[in-house]
Amino acid sequence: MNKTAYIIASFALLATPLASCESDAPAVEERDWQGTTTFFQSVDDKKQDTYYKPFAGFVGDPMPFFDPVAKDFKVLYLQDYRPNPAATYHPIWAVSTKDAAHYTSLGELIPCGGAAEQDAALGTGSTIYDETQHTYYTFYTGNKHQPRQGDNAQVVMVATSPDFKTWTKSQTFVIRGNDYGYSANDFRDPYVYKAEDGSGYRMLVATYKDGKGVLAEFSSTDLKAWKHVGVFMTMMWDRFYECPDLFKMGDWWYLVYSEKHAAVRRVQYFKGRTLDELKAATANDAGKWPDDHEGFLDSRGFYAGKTASDGTNRYIWGWCPTRPGNNNTDVGAYPHEPEWAGNLVAHRLIQHADGTLTLGEVPAISTQFGQNAAPKLMAQSAQGRNAKTAPNLKLQRWGLGTIRPTGAGKSHQFHRKKRPPTPISSASRLFAAATRKSGTP
Repeated sequence: MNKTAYIIASFALLATPLASCESDAPAVEERDWQGTTTFFQSVDDKKQDTYYKPFAGFVGDPMPFFDPVAKDFKVLYLQDYRPNPAATYHPIWAVSTKDAAHYTSLGELIPCGGAAEQDAALGTGSTIYDETQHTYYTFYTGNKHQPRQGDNAQVVMVATSPDFKTWTKSQTFVIRGNDYGYSANDFRDPYVYKAEDGSGYRMLVATYKDGKGVLAEFSSTDLKAWKHVGVFMTMMWDRFYECPDLFKMGDWWYLVYSEKHAAVRRVQYFKGRTLDELKAATANDAGKWPDDHEGFLDSRGFYAGKTASDGTNRYIWGWCPTRPGNNNTDVGAYPHEPEWAGNLVAHRLIQHADGTLTLGEVPAISTQFGQNAAPKLMAQSAQGRNAKTAPNLKLQRWGLGTIRPTGAGKSHQFHRKKRPPTPISSASRLFAAATRKSGTP
């Protein structure tokens, strides 16, 4: 060992015990960390719950469904990873909830197809349960990656499950818009519901016909074979109604949809006392805007809203978007639109006597934030000096001063002590001198 290395090693050993010493510093009071696990978590939650967001990624278009078997809500959604794979993205994931405030992740239900398959990327749909077959059906949009001449960019596809856990895609079922005079590229967001007259099922699909936005209608008696009925409803002017949702609430029929136009980008609805009155709200672009047949639900911070009811409450779920960076103005029209997908947000629909809808609080959410709670103080150690006030926290070792109680009922003040400069020990001086002589950098 050369002389320089020997000197460095020797003074390193001398400095070791000095590192844990401090002149005249009072001992830091001990804390019983093992007894405070209620207030200190070792890890953060892996998801956001009340306004749900998975640990990885974000929530895209929700597809809520009340499960008559499990007696809870299942909210399927498009799982948005950032970044998403180039060709295969937005698999269908799901959460379950009984109160729209606490969610349990069900993971991935329906995966994306291969890059060359029709459902390389998945799009919005809806779920329904067939009591006779004891089978769940989820109809969804299959998006073709880089469609070529003669391909359909979007079609309706289906997956089934006996238990809502294991899902099987049909390899033969497909509905193509151009087979019925609709667009081959915009044919999406199938919504399936039971016909009011008991004749079976109906499906609405958002699409174009001769350049005009329409909702195409299909019917079925068994959810397997579907027959084209015609245009259910035209869309006003140049609008396009994404994520359509049709339901009856009290004496009124409603169509809830999301307007994709960049200048609007909001969840809206039409209403009518009958289906015919509902359809007439947009017939031949005759509707007046705004009028007593149309309304808005929330703002640009809520999109792709769809509803489900347990027979008592009807909730609407949508996503609240994220925005790039910290610019609060990026929530407007292009080019300042927010990002696609975000957190899952739920509201309760409130119906008024004239049929108008407004949004109300979710009872389970208001309960969470509507209760008075006493502040929780960390338990004192055996050396605590005052059982009625917070213990002194002596932090002088780090030069932070002392937090002293200022008396009952008063706030705690932070008194900072000036820390005296730490003297350079003789060992440190010798080490510095040795390094200078040896030319050590």
